[in-house]
Amino acid sequence: EGVEFPESAKAVNDYPIALLKEAKNAEAAKAFIALVQSAKGQKVLGQAGFLKP
Repeated sequence: EGVEFPESAKAVNDYPIALLKEAKNAEAAKAFIALVQSAKGQKVLGQAGFLKP
């Protein structure tokens, strides 16, 4: 349950993604980043309500 407020339509959230220098599984991290940035990943994120800037 949530509370609607008109100002929320103007809200902008950034969700950065990066490979950490000390990542324990760098290859998996790279694969995840590639998935998020791919057309398939963008489609899934869009279906979940994330919009492109």
